[in-house]
Amino acid sequence: MTRSKRKVAVGAFALLLGAGGAALVSHGRPALVRRNWRECRKAEFAKQRMASWPRVMLWAWERPEDLTAIRGGSYGVAFLAKTIYLVPGTGSKGQEKSGETVLVRPRMQPLAVNPATPLMAVVRIETPAGLRAASYANETGQTLQYPGERVNRVVSEIEQASRLPGVSAVQIDFDAAASQHEFYRQLLIETRRRLKKETRLSITALASWCVGDRWLEELPDGTLDEAVPMLFRMGPGGTAVVRQLQRGEEFPVAVCRNSVGVSMDEPLSRDILARKFGNGNLQAGKRVYVFSPRSWTAESVPDVARGLTSSSTE
Repeated sequence: MTRSKRKVAVGAFALLLGAGGAALVSHGRPALVRRNWRECRKAEFAKQRMASWPRVMLWAWERPEDLTAIRGGSYGVAFLAKTIYLVPGTGSKGQEKSGETVLVRPRMQPLAVNPATPLMAVVRIETPAGLRAASYANETGQTLQYPGERVNRVVSEIEQASRLPGVSAVQIDFDAAASQHEFYRQLLIETRRRLKKETRLSITALASWCVGDRWLEELPDGTLDEAVPMLFRMGPGGTAVVRQLQRGEEFPVAVCRNSVGVSMDEPLSRDILARKFGNGNLQAGKRVYVFSPRSWTAESVPDVARGLTSSSTE
């Protein structure tokens, strides 16, 4: 994997006031209040949609995993179900060959879980190295165009993952560059339309999407049930996110407020798990997705719970 409830309206207003000063008070306050109200409503809707899910989710990546010992009521498992590669292909006249643009690699490693464990199928989307989100800026200023048939093909693969045995939620893991946001937007809207109403739709989110690059706010209401800010392997832009967390401020983007993603092998993540970083009370009510660079063991799973006992039982 590459890489990242207090009074929200008041907190968001204070954050914007610091950037905009008196002009917001004298001219922009009604619009700001409406926006904060709408964002709070979206955050609450998303929270209720995910309310039945465990507060601790273990990512099970592409390796053998035996998680039969964990208790289904305390943990859920978000497992890599397949990887989709978006590969550019050109015909003799520069036209894309639809048969060469989407490649699918199913999960190859065994996964064993307790039948009572809530399961979320993760679909990872990869692009050629030159198109990945190596930075948070679109340096070329161009928007990459993808044919509608590619959107439909990828959505079909996601829909198939949602029908795997025991699965009741899907998570899309795509580090979309700024030039790919429009494609991703179309993909998410079409995925939500074609999934069953009761199937939850989650995505992993570059932390910058939840702070400065707020393109997720442009999605129609109800598209996403959750966006998980990835607070590890953050790369460029990570410093600004860390500073915001140190100040104990909530993410401005509503759909990012109910969960976080951390890794067992990074100091920042361990501090977040132990509530030793930023506002521990603010983090307490969030769902925590935990990545491990190695296969989970009977010993490593309890390590996750030490700092989350109270939040996972609230």
